[in-house]
Amino acid sequence: MAKRRKHASLTPKQLKRLKDDVVRMRISAEQKRALTEAAEREGLSFSAWLRQLALRAAGVLDDPQKQST
Repeated sequence: MAKRRKHASLTPKQLKRLKDDVVRMRISAEQKRALTEAAEREGLSFSAWLRQLALRAAGVLDDPQKQST
């Protein structure tokens, strides 16, 4: 089977916007299962959900639940 290049279809401008750093953390299998299920409930991948959660906690993203009416 031929190995597919991961970013072959992206333009140079799109490639610049790719995330280029990796953060590792240790969690138990039970914790990962709970976090994965929470991500799935939101319709997000595990990493996208964690990134969104962390950025909201850091104040980088607005929290839609805290917006005033």
